[in-house]
Amino acid sequence: MEESIRKALSAPFPADAVKNRRGNFGKPINYVDGAAIIARLNDCFGGDWSFSIVEHHVLATGEVLVHGKLTVLDKISKEAFGRGIPAISRETGEVLSEADAYKAAATDALKKCATMLGVAAYLYSDDVPEQQAEEKPQPRKQDKPTNDARDRLTQKQLSALWSMGRSLKLSAEAVRKRSVEMYGVQPENLTKNDASAFISMLGEEIDKSKRRAA
Repeated sequence: MEESIRKALSAPFPADAVKNRRGNFGKPINYVDGAAIIARLNDCFGGDWSFSIVEHHVLATGEVLVHGKLTVLDKISKEAFGRGIPAISRETGEVLSEADAYKAAATDALKKCATMLGVAAYLYSDDVPEQQAEEKPQPRKQDKPTNDARDRLTQKQLSALWSMGRSLKLSAEAVRKRSVEMYGVQPENLTKNDASAFISMLGEEIDKSKRRAA
């Protein structure tokens, strides 16, 4: 691959394209969305790139796992796994839609593959440019629940929390206790960012549990 393309792939994104969420244990994570990744690939390769799904699985938790493959210039390929969480009925625990979970998992896999080519890789290093690494204000434990409904977690996120808690054999009270200990509020009052971080943490615990059982 030409050096000019490598540099273009790994170039920092505009500050307004970089988003922020909380990861495990409240650690802030900077990222760019799938649309920005696709735009970067188009800018660097035009139509000379493709992404395909090698295989996919639905885990016992209802999560969708996608094995994706990104190929550029018809000769360079990168593969990675992505994960998506389906919408689940709060009342019955039944999966409402797997389509969105497949889409999210495929996008996650594409982003991880692109990172192997250098796209947005700097966001995951310790050398993130200051303007990109600036954290958005995050609620502390002593903060009151947000009154802005736009920042409140979605029904899909709340359903995923309850479902993943059940997969870990946690009672509703145990899930609520964790939420209060880590974020200072009940699950229903979590922000979208906090809910995403909580879901990621529970997902990792589920993965570890499966590996121990294997």
